[in-house]
Amino acid sequence: MKTFKLILVLAVSIMAFSCGSDDDNTPAGPTLTNELLAGTYNLNFYNSTDVVVTTVSGGTVTTTITEVGDTFGGSNVTFNANGTFTSSFQFRITETTTLQGNDPVVETYIISDENSGSYTVNDANQTITIDGELNDVILFNATDLRLQYNENGVDGDESYTYTEELRFTR
Repeated sequence: MKTFKLILVLAVSIMAFSCGSDDDNTPAGPTLTNELLAGTYNLNFYNSTDVVVTTVSGGTVTTTITEVGDTFGGSNVTFNANGTFTSSFQFRITETTTLQGNDPVVETYIISDENSGSYTVNDANQTITIDGELNDVILFNATDLRLQYNENGVDGDESYTYTEELRFTR
């Protein structure tokens, strides 16, 4: 009986030590591959922010443009395992433009667009490049895909920072 207890204690000890951290710095969730990405995703969230700083005599002026999407209807994108995609978007945007020191201006308009092209995925960097535009993959699993696009630049007397987030469900 003592031998059985000793073997049981040793077995439990070995299991406890072998259940240590398996963290090898790989991203959580499925690997990002064309095959796993393939499918149709319905758009359910769109937000963007564009901050433009213009240099004028005597200082700078900041303009902030925010866009919030809604009423997505049949807006979707289909990724094919061969690296091609098709998209069809029709949704409403509420755009708020705030020029430093002035009241915000709010406009609403409809986005309607169909497109097709190619994409590549990079699992190591968790990115998808769609028709040459690099998007960070914020979330990817069996039901959700979240993409973020960022752009910074300078154009003459203006510098800008643009961020866009798209959320999809499969």
